[in-house]
Amino acid sequence: MDFIRVLEAISRKFKMSDQKCLLYPPGGFREFFFIAYPLVISHASVAVMHFVDRLFLSWVGSEEIAAVMPAGILFFTMLAFFLGVSEYANTFVAQYYGAKRNRSIGLVTWQGVVISIAGGLFSLLLLPLGNLCIDHSGHAPEVIVLEKTYFTYLYTGGTFFILNGALSSFYSGRGRTGVIMTVSILTNTVNGILDYGLIFGAWGFPCWGVRGAAIATVFSTALMSVIYFVLFLSTKNHQAYHTRSTIRIDFPLIKRMLRFGTPTGVQLLLDIGAFAAFIFLIGGLGKVELAASNIVLSLNMLSFFPMIGAEIAAMTLVGQYIGRKDYPTAEKCAYTAWFSVEGYMIFLGIIYFCFPEFLMELFRSESVSVDAPFEEIAMYGAKILWLVALYQISDAMILTFTGALRGAGDTAFAMWAAVICAWCFFVPGTWFILYFFQWGVTGAWLWAAVYLTLLGLVYLFRFRSGYWKTIQLIEDIPSEMS
Repeated sequence: MDFIRVLEAISRKFKMSDQKCLLYPPGGFREFFFIAYPLVISHASVAVMHFVDRLFLSWVGSEEIAAVMPAGILFFTMLAFFLGVSEYANTFVAQYYGAKRNRSIGLVTWQGVVISIAGGLFSLLLLPLGNLCIDHSGHAPEVIVLEKTYFTYLYTGGTFFILNGALSSFYSGRGRTGVIMTVSILTNTVNGILDYGLIFGAWGFPCWGVRGAAIATVFSTALMSVIYFVLFLSTKNHQAYHTRSTIRIDFPLIKRMLRFGTPTGVQLLLDIGAFAAFIFLIGGLGKVELAASNIVLSLNMLSFFPMIGAEIAAMTLVGQYIGRKDYPTAEKCAYTAWFSVEGYMIFLGIIYFCFPEFLMELFRSESVSVDAPFEEIAMYGAKILWLVALYQISDAMILTFTGALRGAGDTAFAMWAAVICAWCFFVPGTWFILYFFQWGVTGAWLWAAVYLTLLGLVYLFRFRSGYWKTIQLIEDIPSEMS
């Protein structure tokens, strides 16, 4: 009970501080930063934990660092559809909140929980398919064994990842992002401690290597679900949003959530799936190229992953102002977010471009095998980091305008853009570059930069078209008073 009271006190603290947001100019930088910075810190803590996770495993050996990135990307690919659908509860919460439809907020969150649990249970049936993909990846046999171990343990706990997408939407959609930051830092700290203990066998823990890394991640994610549920069902939230009295399945609402959320899930599946295919194609070149690419992706997470918080903030603010029928301010919010994200991405891009050798040296390990010398891995990685630095501007456009379009309900276009750009352009082009033209791993990453630039421009021009202003996501009825 003391733990519950502490969590409720944290929730009340952020509720009082969130009122300051109402004093800021609508759509301006102060309002955006107030909503975004806890989400950025939250996702940065996740990025840091994944970075530390891969850093620890790189100290174990080159096979371990070569294995965890493909297996991790495959994990997110196979959960991407369900994650996208569950997280889209954020847009419904945001628009209901903007329309002052408080009674609907608890109800829509429960529908997100129902969708998440159903999706999580169904996803377990796909576990053999994931292992089959790894078996046919063409990677080295010793890497495949580690990939299957990491993937199997991580995927078994996939329901918790999906569930947290729906539960966190209850807070992010209302702009209560401080709660998400607190919960994320707490659980990711637990994850980091367990990572070290279970990877290296410290403090009396078993020495489980990649298996320990996966178990630590699943445990901390399950802990996050428990904390979110405790807060969601608290007395304060029940009084304001009827979180305990709306525990039911509302099929019309689920149908509407699936109508708009399914394209988001498909888009996320295709986006992550394209990069999964990209990494697996690179893996066919050899362990050196695969390890270098995995290290670069781990470093790139430090720029990309925190800005997912900014994407959610853009989606939230656009959704809230559309709920209030204030389309000019919704549009202003998107451009404010874009300029903010660009500044961060350019800063990280400069670091990648100027200090690639130093960043690669962080992953040096004395246990790297003779047939995969780290000097060769670092050489490839430094060249790839220069290319990653070039597409930071494009990443900013993709994140910002994907969030803005989702907040408006324009999800079908984003899905078709992913289909065409990723699977008719990026993935086939990668295969030709690697196996027909034989331009090597740097040629493949240059192609990735071209693809991301194209996708960013597509999303920018779609938002500028203004079509999103014609979409009606929530039903148009009078506002509720409580």
